[in-house]
Amino acid sequence: MRNVQLLDELECGEIPAHIREARLAEFKRQAKNFHEFADKQHGQYTEIEEEKNFLAVTTSEDKCVVHFFHDDFRRCAIMDTHLKVLAEKYFETKFAKINVTKAKFFVDKLKIRVLPAVVCFNKGVVVDRIVGFDDLGNTDSFPVSVLEHRLSASGVIKVKGSEDPKNKSILGRTQKDEESNSDDDW
Repeated sequence: MRNVQLLDELECGEIPAHIREARLAEFKRQAKNFHEFADKQHGQYTEIEEEKNFLAVTTSEDKCVVHFFHDDFRRCAIMDTHLKVLAEKYFETKFAKINVTKAKFFVDKLKIRVLPAVVCFNKGVVVDRIVGFDDLGNTDSFPVSVLEHRLSASGVIKVKGSEDPKNKSILGRTQKDEESNSDDDW
């Protein structure tokens, strides 16, 4: 009876108060998160100017991507352009860069030997690193999507619609759903 009443209310354009309140609370939470991220310069590809700020940036963020670069390396400039695009797209992850000449301690500590070097952090812990362009097709003209999927595999960004296509059927059901609804159950 209750389901029929809810259906009637929804068809009439009325949304039950408890659903409306839950949606409003979720919107408020998202707005608060958005403002907190914006205050921390999420959505921007920023430079860590001083080595002493490196730990503050990487440990204060749940997900962080830091590019170790040098001004004279052309491939570092290529990586910069791609990371800038991704920073604007993945607001939940902090994207930053630091010049290797200003971060000698962390270059040594993290054993950075090849540039460009991108280090991925999850709650202050290194979870992955991309060294050079070897994992990106070993070419200077790799598309942003290659880097995007590589960072997604690290878990620092979540690509929308990145479900495993092998498990999806035409009707949107997974293989697990199909197995549980087999004819043997009847």
